[in-house]
Amino acid sequence: MTRQNHIQLTDFTTTAFIPLWDMCNHEQGKISTDFNKDGNRGECYAKRDFKPGEQVFIFYGARPNADLFVHNGFVYPNNDYDYITLTMGVSSSDALRELKMSLLTKLGLNNVTQYRLYKKGTIIMPELLAFIRIFNMNKDELEKWSKSGLPSDLVSSDESSAKEVGCDIDARAYNYLLTRCNILISAYKKLEVKDGDTQNRKNIKLLKECEVQILEDAIEYINKTIEQFKPIA
Repeated sequence: MTRQNHIQLTDFTTTAFIPLWDMCNHEQGKISTDFNKDGNRGECYAKRDFKPGEQVFIFYGARPNADLFVHNGFVYPNNDYDYITLTMGVSSSDALRELKMSLLTKLGLNNVTQYRLYKKGTIIMPELLAFIRIFNMNKDELEKWSKSGLPSDLVSSDESSAKEVGCDIDARAYNYLLTRCNILISAYKKLEVKDGDTQNRKNIKLLKECEVQILEDAIEYINKTIEQFKPIA
């Protein structure tokens, strides 16, 4: 699949092999390749200055290491776009399930079960923030937010939105996420990856290290956030 490149011909899109371009390895940067319809050719621009005899790299796209490993066979430790996926959902036995699902539906999250923790930038994706807030609301809070039009503040970590949500809800939400992250990182560290000389074994070990680092950074970020909810003595 990684050898199939989408190109736009005169009136339709197709896939094609681009042998020479396909020999380039990955490096952090930005997409610099496109198909020139007027020239009927693929064009790739150098993402930086390359010295004579130096290997030419291109950027494969904003993909996490898990995808790069599965589809391209390598793990990139300096991947700014790396993330791990958390599976979240409201149990069918939850007494407040109907209220929670109704509020999630308003935000278009009723069918979402996969949420991301990113390596850089906004560590907690907005949709995940909304989920943990709603998941940790009591009945009165759920009913109050359900009466509002589009509860967009629940998706935002801006100061004004956080103030609307309130410290009580956010304290519960972030503590819940902290617990989930601690459970997950404990499971990761118990997962034994056998040393080996094969490149796959090395990549598996490196992938685990990268994902543990994402969790450790997320835990640090969550702890700092929780500190803001504690009353000043």
